[in-house]
Amino acid sequence: MFSAVTRLATGAGLLCGPVRFDPVEAVPVEPVFAESLHQHTVRLGPRPTGSAGLIDVLGSRGEGGRGGAWFPVATKWRSMLAQPPGGVVVGNGAEGEPASAKDAAVLQSRPHLVLDGIEIAAEAVGATEKVIWLHQGDDRTELAVREAIAQRGQHGSRSPIRVEVGPAGYLTGESSAVIRALSGGPALPAFRSVPATVSGVGGRPTLLHNVETLARIALLARYGLVADTRLLTITGDGARTAIEIDPAATVSDAVAAGGVDPNTVQAVLLGGYGGQWLSWSDAADLPLSALGKSLGAGILIPLARDRCGLRLTAELDHYLAAASARQCGPCMFGLPALADLFRQVADGRGGRRRLRRVRELLDEVTGRGACHLPEAAVNITTTALACFAADLDSHVNRGRCRHG
Repeated sequence: MFSAVTRLATGAGLLCGPVRFDPVEAVPVEPVFAESLHQHTVRLGPRPTGSAGLIDVLGSRGEGGRGGAWFPVATKWRSMLAQPPGGVVVGNGAEGEPASAKDAAVLQSRPHLVLDGIEIAAEAVGATEKVIWLHQGDDRTELAVREAIAQRGQHGSRSPIRVEVGPAGYLTGESSAVIRALSGGPALPAFRSVPATVSGVGGRPTLLHNVETLARIALLARYGLVADTRLLTITGDGARTAIEIDPAATVSDAVAAGGVDPNTVQAVLLGGYGGQWLSWSDAADLPLSALGKSLGAGILIPLARDRCGLRLTAELDHYLAAASARQCGPCMFGLPALADLFRQVADGRGGRRRLRRVRELLDEVTGRGACHLPEAAVNITTTALACFAADLDSHVNRGRCRHG
């Protein structure tokens, strides 16, 4: 599938090719050169003005947001158009998910595609303010975005785009947390009953899109139809690799394109830290198009054959518990208790009694909480129990791990 990745990137794609990042920091392993405004314009032509028919194109394609929720873009736009003009458009580029790097790859390599998208969206819904939201510590991405905005100003752009940088964290890129922070509050999920398109930043109608969504909007506005590619982050082999790939490709194809040998994989985590485990025998030949929302924000984490999936899941449970906003009972008490109990199971301590309590806690936490964090822990833990059943038997009944 490397040829497919390259072929897509040389046309009207979102990436110039695979981009490998450090496992933790948003720092490319190899230099990434941001496309200048001149290069961007030569490749794609000038940004189209006006939005006649674009909302219908978005609707007919069933275009969904690429931040993980896959909410229909056209539905958001129609909701904004029903409000008075003068609202806000926010491009969310804060990747709180540690396993993701696709948004950083787009912003660092093709920032003008995202900036075109936010301007097109603002024109379409009558918004007067445009904001790119990033998180602290992602210095290379922030630099690429600020330089791109400066280039547009030098070429006569009179449509200012503001950059806001919030605290780094798993939840600080969640949509209600972004809106709450931009309104002057903490960057934590909010208990919202009114859609942001009705009352968002400072009480104004707000359209919030992931930056990949905005990049796709910029291409759709030019061509009407573009290749329905998938941007994925393959987290493994000591790096996070962002790729653009045909949705007809299989999970095995994607993992290989991300630099991981499929023959070394025993299972894969779909959708990142709040996703679901599948055994490699069940997942390898599945086309990406069949996975739908299971990919979340576009993340695949292959697990090597010599690693223990239960222990990795225990680590992720503890990460999610520590990332909690601590605004409600399930996050304050349920997630830490679940993480501690599951770690004991993963370490071969406690046997069946603690495993039974883990299952009880999963039932107690399911469907509760102000945000989706408890559900994320439930998903990854529940699917781990099924995916690693043989390992679980060894841990619970023999007190030892099959992987050493």
